[in-house]
Amino acid sequence: MAKQGLNPRFNAQREVPTFGDVARQVHIELLPAWRNAKHGLQWLNTLCDYAFPKIGRMPIDSIGQPEVMMCLIPVWSEKHETAKRLAQRIKTVLDVARSIGLRSGENPVTAIKEAGALPKVKTRPVHHKAMQWQDVPEFYAALSTKTAMAAKALMFTCLTGARTGEVLRMRWAEIDWEAGVWTCPPDRMKAGEVHRVPLTETIIGILEPLRALESVLSSKERNATSRCRTCRC
Repeated sequence: MAKQGLNPRFNAQREVPTFGDVARQVHIELLPAWRNAKHGLQWLNTLCDYAFPKIGRMPIDSIGQPEVMMCLIPVWSEKHETAKRLAQRIKTVLDVARSIGLRSGENPVTAIKEAGALPKVKTRPVHHKAMQWQDVPEFYAALSTKTAMAAKALMFTCLTGARTGEVLRMRWAEIDWEAGVWTCPPDRMKAGEVHRVPLTETIIGILEPLRALESVLSSKERNATSRCRTCRC
């Protein structure tokens, strides 16, 4: 092949992996970058649900704009946010394939976006119902009559304004009793930075009895607290 002026690297017969093969490998390589396993699972599940049934078994170098459109069109209007995530994840897989020599040319997802081939969709965000602020005192008073750990955790959440995951995984070592400060480590913060929360006397009053018991939320109580948090009080 070299004597004929051909580059063996690009002209030798080779088995081209499928889109599904490359996507699964990309998923494995990206796992350390995600904050938790749930995000990683969601990333792959989107492809499993909407891309793999249509292009999962296709060679990675044969996927163009028609194939990408075939994945996006059925969900573009009805599940627009999901479709946008799907497009981004397909693009990532194809970009990686190009970077390792399995593809060439422009990414079809980019070409579709620049061409305006997909219809414009106007969506309004759907929020969880929020408790009226006037009802919060009565709700908090009702919580204070309960002895369950989930109720205490929700009271703590109301008073600190912390996110559910930050509270549910809190450990006693994070509390500085003398300074009256709770230090939430960066791995539980959305911004990835250490967050310090001053603790009022009322908050300390919630924690002190639990401290004596060295209590830790069970998984069942975590779930109960998480459901209560939808009120966003």
